[in-house]
Amino acid sequence: MTDAGYADLKARYLALREEIAVHNRAYHELDAPTIPDSEYDQLVREMRRIEAEHPQWAETDSPAQAVGGAPSAAFQSVTHPTPMTSLDNVFSDTELADWQEKLARSLNLPPEYDDFTFTGELKIDGLSLNLYYLDGALQWAATRGNGRVGEMVTAQVLTIPGIPQKIEGLKGELEVRGEVYMSRADFAAFNEQAEELGTPLLKNPRNGAAGALRQKDPEVTRTRNLKVILYALGKRDGVPARTQWEVLEWLQSQGFPTSRYSEHLRGLAAAVDYHARMVAARADFEFDADGTVLKLDSLRLQEEAGFTSRAPRWAIAYKFPVEEVETTLESISVNVGRTGKLAPLAHLSPRLIEGSTVSKATLHNEDYIRDMDLRVGDTVVVRKSGGVIPQIMRVVTEKRPADAAPFEFPKVCPTCGQPVTRAEGDANTYCLNPACPSQTYQLIQYFVARGAMDIQGIGEKLITQVLEAGLVHDPADLYQLTAEQLAGLERGGEKKAQNILKELEESKTRPLWRVINALGLDHVGERNAQALARAFGTLDALLAATPEQIADVPGFGKNTAASVALALQEEHTQNLIRKLRAAGLNPQEEETVRTDQLAGLNFVITGTLSRARDEIKNQLEAAGGRVTGSVTKKTSYLIAGEEAGSKLDRATELNIPVLDEAGLAAFLSEKGVN
Repeated sequence: MTDAGYADLKARYLALREEIAVHNRAYHELDAPTIPDSEYDQLVREMRRIEAEHPQWAETDSPAQAVGGAPSAAFQSVTHPTPMTSLDNVFSDTELADWQEKLARSLNLPPEYDDFTFTGELKIDGLSLNLYYLDGALQWAATRGNGRVGEMVTAQVLTIPGIPQKIEGLKGELEVRGEVYMSRADFAAFNEQAEELGTPLLKNPRNGAAGALRQKDPEVTRTRNLKVILYALGKRDGVPARTQWEVLEWLQSQGFPTSRYSEHLRGLAAAVDYHARMVAARADFEFDADGTVLKLDSLRLQEEAGFTSRAPRWAIAYKFPVEEVETTLESISVNVGRTGKLAPLAHLSPRLIEGSTVSKATLHNEDYIRDMDLRVGDTVVVRKSGGVIPQIMRVVTEKRPADAAPFEFPKVCPTCGQPVTRAEGDANTYCLNPACPSQTYQLIQYFVARGAMDIQGIGEKLITQVLEAGLVHDPADLYQLTAEQLAGLERGGEKKAQNILKELEESKTRPLWRVINALGLDHVGERNAQALARAFGTLDALLAATPEQIADVPGFGKNTAASVALALQEEHTQNLIRKLRAAGLNPQEEETVRTDQLAGLNFVITGTLSRARDEIKNQLEAAGGRVTGSVTKKTSYLIAGEEAGSKLDRATELNIPVLDEAGLAAFLSEKGVN
């Protein structure tokens, strides 16, 4: 190598040290990664390659060899009895075979040896956790931290379902290790609510899990609905296991949540096949996973193989292929929702990501666009956040067209032309014109939806028709429609008209919470509407409520309560309520008589059923039962319709009774549940 080449390589190495150290801190300490894992992995691989060629440059604190990050000073520090290491990565079948050769050599076996037994596990993208037990009693729970010292988060961890606090008959020390995660569904629900409230969004499920576990108030942690998968032991006094597979079986026998995706594998071909199957199934996982983990099954051979400075020789992470694509931002549109919120939307050149074509991505608000410096014509990198929601991750600025100009967020409503506004501390922009056509359309669509007044037969096309014909100006006008008007619409007809009028008439007796939700108030969806209905009982009592009284309702903070109280007193809301009452709506909160026939029983509902899931859920809960989203050892019954899928498989594995609809009816009759 020439002197110039040597100097250039040294400069590149020093730049990598600095860059990787910054990314390590962002990921492990701040829970705010700035680049995707795939890019980070490539940087680390490049740095390790240089260190292998020039070991004199590698220092003991090389960020490419680091495990985790420094523990936060906000929490009490705790030293792990045995270190929590990281994993080395491979990215192809060839690299996996190379790893097996190295493993064989470390065990003094021929490099071509291929008779290993492995366990295959998913590499969950969450936050590493260590549970420490002494004589069977849980002493503390801690994050990985830097691998030697972590942050004590015991109170926060105890809000997660399924963690035993006592293991009967166990003596000595035990460390149980796993991953805390936020499910894709909970991540999507959190961001949906955050966008509605104008509060910061989570970047990804791992960010949500890490941030929740590091909350000082455990009750805040509880609201994130965290889950955990346990899969390893550090100290293991008294655990009768000789293999990793027996470790998983023991954990399951003690009630620890374990992964149903783990498999016992014989030979490299079986490991390659396992990885391929997990790649194909990744879109269906409840959680984010970025690869599989292959572990030598024998604990004795694990001890013989030992560790490098940062990772076990007997385990490897086989990373999933990158599911990010480059595409072009063709345009940005701004839509107006039922509450007047301006919602920007990215229109992209269509690309296939994880089995579906993506052509749009939400841009949330003005700040989001400005902070990312998004410009029409940009090449952008898109992925499915939480495996579901298309999200622009970053702009490829080196491919930006010379004439690309910053996006100008509208100063007036794109629909009605009235000025728009942003309240202090709110990330959202609003059109305040209650007569805005877009707001009217969206509000009517929301009013008739299943989660509100549940009026069948009134879809998007009919709403457009009655608005364009001047027959309807707000949701209350729906109740003034006549059979002649409806029959005269395109694709109308007398029978269809009569069906719609029947639905409208029946909706007048809907419970109070549906009417509250149907008003389309900002910050009020189904859950908050139900809470308000329970708290105040009548619409008059709610209308008379002060912001302080609303703030006392579970789920409402001071700012949200003030916003709801103000919205209820606005002229257009008052006019709508008057018109609805004049049309015959006089809602009262339903009196739910609760019984205890199903007390202590846990149910999971899955598949396609003839009854709405909410109806079944309400019936079970009214009788004292509990309905959850995941099948675990604590599940009493799985209620399964057609196409039940993975939850039925899990119930079968755990020998949990399964009820079809006929079986459920017989079961409830036997229990005396109406």
